Amino acid sequence: MAAGNMMVVQGGGPTAVFNTTLASILEEALAPPRSGKIFGSRSGMKGLSTGDTIEVTRLRAHDLAAIARSPGAALGSSRFKPADEDLERCLQLLQDLEVRRIVFMGGNGTMAGAQRFSAFCRQRSFAVQVIGVPKTIDNDIAATDRSPGFASAARYVAQSTLDLAMDIRSLPQPVSIFETLGRDVGWLAASATLARRGQDDAPQLVYVPEIPFALPAFLSDLEAVVNRIGWAVVVVAEGIAYADGTPVFEQTVPSLHGRPNRPLIGGVAQHLSGLVAEHLGLRCRSEKPGLIGRSCMAHVAEQDRRDAALVGRAGVRALMSGATDQMVALRSLASSSEGAVELVSLQDAAGPSRRIPAEWLSRDSSTVTSEFVDYLRPLVGELSYYDALV
Repeated sequence: MAAGNMMVVQGGGPTAVFNTTLASILEEALAPPRSGKIFGSRSGMKGLSTGDTIEVTRLRAHDLAAIARSPGAALGSSRFKPADEDLERCLQLLQDLEVRRIVFMGGNGTMAGAQRFSAFCRQRSFAVQVIGVPKTIDNDIAATDRSPGFASAARYVAQSTLDLAMDIRSLPQPVSIFETLGRDVGWLAASATLARRGQDDAPQLVYVPEIPFALPAFLSDLEAVVNRIGWAVVVVAEGIAYADGTPVFEQTVPSLHGRPNRPLIGGVAQHLSGLVAEHLGLRCRSEKPGLIGRSCMAHVAEQDRRDAALVGRAGVRALMSGATDQMVALRSLASSSEGAVELVSLQDAAGPSRRIPAEWLSRDSSTVTSEFVDYLRPLVGELSYYDALV
């Protein structure tokens, strides 16, 4: 590893295994022969721009083990998008702390930020190595087979769908609409299909952003399901939209807008449940686990935990080898031995959001093909299935 200290930055939304990656990074960086100090930036790039950092060089094995088992982002995270003057302050901080190596942990937005900051440092003739380590429950980072955090959130969705179905069919409550996270892509919502074993198993209907939503078709399909079996579980991604791109539901209250002025789109399940009651006269509940779906430690997938630790170690080793401006990517389990990684350019990693491949979408009530299920099942692991008596 090149001379100089190291900085770790967590960015974007947390996951159940975000800290597993952080602990893996720190463990690898602290292992002999260690060179220099290790710092963490509180609240991502925001902390880097304000000088809010913490030295973590003296963390011990039991500290790292505790971090690895916790959800959230131990260093704090943010979606802060720095202006050039913020980047100047970041660069000055690195100079003051003698940091020459940075690990950016996050999604495609974080990878784009890492690429931008690396280019900014080059323009200022400041030599620094920059490596990206992937994380997102959305599974939408380009150039990697899967993103740590996704499989655990997918496991939560699939198992929760199974559990919800047993509740709904037990008491006369015809319809429940389960809302998952997912603004632009439907990987999580589609993961609910792992709950199915038979034709009429929940979720009977699934809606993802990759396929335009049509209200008349939704109401017709739902009514047909209820008429046939007496109940239904519908799964919707929060970001589903009509064919013209208009969101099915969007918050209009200014205080519910995020930054930069981005509406918080959660609430589509409740919105649709009202339309079901209005148009079909059916009792309909809505379920919105929201952030619990990305932070629930009870549903962490073991493959996800392994992946999260693997990319952290690989990121530090990439720095040790002299690599820069690259992200650690996971190769497909089907095409390579478990644990295989490769380095891809930050530019490729920061590319357009990776949507569910068109060939994995069936565009009917089943939503996804068997290829999608074959991809997802080994990542999620075994679920608890139930046999109903009635």
